[in-house]
Amino acid sequence: MQNHEIRFKLFSALLLLTIGVEFFSIIWKWYLHQTVYWNYDKSNLWIYNAFLTIKHMFILSFIFFTIKHLPIKKIIKWSIIPFTLFSVINYTIVQTPFKVNSYTIILSCIVLIISSLLCFKQILEEVKIVKLSSKSEVWICLGIFIYHTGTLPFFIFFNKLISTSSSLLNSFLFINDILNVIMYSLYLIGFLCLRQIPK
Repeated sequence: MQNHEIRFKLFSALLLLTIGVEFFSIIWKWYLHQTVYWNYDKSNLWIYNAFLTIKHMFILSFIFFTIKHLPIKKIIKWSIIPFTLFSVINYTIVQTPFKVNSYTIILSCIVLIISSLLCFKQILEEVKIVKLSSKSEVWICLGIFIYHTGTLPFFIFFNKLISTSSSLLNSFLFINDILNVIMYSLYLIGFLCLRQIPK
């Protein structure tokens, strides 16, 4: 299987998994948190926090199979272990499952912003002339870059905002929702471009 097929199958799996996580989070909050077998807090934050690492790995895998430069691929590959250790420690000990794991989000944002910029650099340095608007990688990397660049300042100041300014926090959450819509819209355009690729 070629890298082109692998990366888009991985990205498709991520999108389907994201939908599954959203449904599970809603069901947990409404019904599953309390059954005849258990009685837990109805907060679904632990689900989203656990999904952070998985989501990061899928996006990083897409970038890994997009980038051709071997030294960069090695750096991406070796970044997986420290990131996973950091996120697991943060999830279990530092910020815990029931608080927003902002440290993990910040680290993930930094890694994905740099990685998406490296993708853009590679695309722009290609020898043959290509129509950028028809390349799926451009749209998907643009979605990754815009969302994570826009949301990074929010999560850097998240812990401060949650204790000092709830109105400003709500404004940032609204902006974060808009960035999410933009990101998934760009992903959609990227997948629509796949139909133009000859098999």
